[in-house]
Amino acid sequence: MSKIDDLMERARQLKEKGLTTGEIADELNVSRETALWLLTKAKTERPPSDVYVEMKSVSSSSMRLRGMARILADMIIEHGDPDVIVGVATSGIPVATMVAEELGCELAIYYPRKLKWDGEESHVRGTFSENFASVAGKACVIVDDIITTGNTVLEVAESIRKRGGNVLASAVLVDKRSQEDLSGIPVLSVLRVFRL
Repeated sequence: MSKIDDLMERARQLKEKGLTTGEIADELNVSRETALWLLTKAKTERPPSDVYVEMKSVSSSSMRLRGMARILADMIIEHGDPDVIVGVATSGIPVATMVAEELGCELAIYYPRKLKWDGEESHVRGTFSENFASVAGKACVIVDDIITTGNTVLEVAESIRKRGGNVLASAVLVDKRSQEDLSGIPVLSVLRVFRL
């Protein structure tokens, strides 16, 4: 079985469990368009341009994840002194929690609209969890596992600014865009993927 066949099967299983296409994309670390392709057109059309990143060797070990969080915390220190680390649900939350602990910062949690996405554009919005720190009037760093297109970072940044917060940077384990900034927001990454 090829890796694409494996991804198609995993996408199908996640759909059967009731996950939205956006949640499937998040689980598989692919773009929403790639997740939709895996669910609907994989046998008949060429896939969207994307890179699959297998994170299980890191994400399944709290010790390895802590090591990555320490690297990100060290990189963040070079870009300012944040008050709040904003973890992006779902995969960014464990890393953000550890980064916040490393830096002695508060922790905020953001649920992006992509998690509610199921193949059609909608007017669904992302939201901050009320059970965690506020970003109002605070210096923030957005933490996630992977940047694929950058749309989630831009969404979170807009939500932070609407609440009166300031975005210092975005920190991720893997940057699939392989660029140092995103609309003026520095992107700090442990790894960058370059297409040749």
